[in-house]
Amino acid sequence: MIDNEVIIVGAGPVGLIAALGLAKRGIGVTVLDAAGDILDEPRGMTYHWAALAGLERLGVLADAMEIGYLKHDWSAQVFRTGERLSMDIGLLKDDVRHPYSLVLGQDALGRVVMRHLAKHACADIRWGHAVTGFDQDDTGVTVRVETGSGTREWRARWLVGADGARSIVRSGLGLGFEGMTWGERFVATNCRGRYEDHFVSGYLIDSEYGAVVHQITTEGLWRHTFAESLELPEEGIEKRMADYFRAVLPGTDFEHEILRWRHYRMHQRSAETYRVGRVLLAGDAAHVTNPTRGFGLVGGMFDAFTLTEALGAILRDGGDDALLDAYSEARRRVFWDYTTPISSDSKRLVFEPTRERLETFRTVAADPDKTRRYLLSGVALATPSLLGTMNVWETVGASPGLGDL
Repeated sequence: MIDNEVIIVGAGPVGLIAALGLAKRGIGVTVLDAAGDILDEPRGMTYHWAALAGLERLGVLADAMEIGYLKHDWSAQVFRTGERLSMDIGLLKDDVRHPYSLVLGQDALGRVVMRHLAKHACADIRWGHAVTGFDQDDTGVTVRVETGSGTREWRARWLVGADGARSIVRSGLGLGFEGMTWGERFVATNCRGRYEDHFVSGYLIDSEYGAVVHQITTEGLWRHTFAESLELPEEGIEKRMADYFRAVLPGTDFEHEILRWRHYRMHQRSAETYRVGRVLLAGDAAHVTNPTRGFGLVGGMFDAFTLTEALGAILRDGGDDALLDAYSEARRRVFWDYTTPISSDSKRLVFEPTRERLETFRTVAADPDKTRRYLLSGVALATPSLLGTMNVWETVGASPGLGDL
C-alpha cells in the first residue's frame, strides 16, 4: 500500500520548499523529521537575488519579505585598516526580477513555508519521526521510522533525502561523499551589540580575525561567524570565543551579548550521484560547501526547484523518469563547476587575504560592469528547466552572458 506519492526526509528549508512545490501540483507528500519542530540555530539567513523568483513562484516571497528585510548592497570591511568596499545589487535591475537579497533566518522562512503547506490537504509533516532505513523495489520505497510510540513503516513511490550533511538517506544508499574538509571550523554566533556603528553587514577581511558579519534583523540582531583551526580542541571554544571578541570588538561600550552559538566543520563535498533508483538527494544531503558566499542554502533551494519540476512531470504528466538522471547530473555539475570554486574563492578572500585577492575585490567593487558580473555569479547556481517550460534562470530578459565568472 502506498501511504503517499513522495516522502521527504528532513524538514529544513530545502525539504519544505520541495514539499510545497509538489503539493502545489496536487502531489501527495509526507515530510518526516526526527526533531520536534523547526530548529532555531545560527544557520543560513540570506537568499540571493538569483533565487527569490523561485520563492515568488511558490507564493511565499511576499510573506517572507514582510517579516524579513531587503539588503541592497554586498559589502566588505578590511579589519586592520577599516577600509570599506560596497557593491550595489541594484545594478542587476535589468537582469533579475528581484535586484536585492532577502535576509531572514532559515527557521523563520521554514515557518512561512509551513503555513503555505498547511493549505494543501495532500501535504503532511510528521515531527518526531526518525528514519532508520529504507528498501526500494520497482514500484516504490519502504521507509522504516522510529517514533515516540514505536516503529512503523511508510511506503511511497519516491523518496527524497533532504536530511543534511549527515544524511541517513545518503548513507543508506551507500554513496561516498567526495571532496575535502577545510582546516578550520566555523563558530557562528547570534548576538546583539552596536554593530551598525562599527561594521558593515558583510565580510570582515583579515588573516587572523576574519569573519562573516551579517545583520539578521532591523532590531539589532546580528550574526558574527569566525573561524578557528580544527587542531584546537572543542572543549575550549567558549573561552576562545570570548578572547576573539575582546580582540575584535571596539571599546567597552559595545554592549556585546551572545544569544546563541554553534560550531561546525566546513567542507566542499558531493555525493557521486543524486539519484539511485527511486531515491533522490537534495541540499546538504547531496552536497556541502563552506557558507562564506551563502551558496549552500541557495544551492539547495535550486535543487528543490529543479527536482520538483522533474517529479511533477513524472507523477502528473507521464514524464520519463530519465528526468531524474538529468536532475542529478545537472545539479552535481553546478556544484563542482560553480558552487565550489566561487565559494572557495570567497572563503580565501575573507580568511586568507593576500594583496592580490584584496586588490581584485577592490577592482570589482569600483567597476559597475565587473560588479554586475560578480553579482550575477549566483545565477549560475540555477539549472535551466529540464522541460524547457520554467524560467529557473529568473532573469528579466534573456539569460545573462556569464562568461568567465
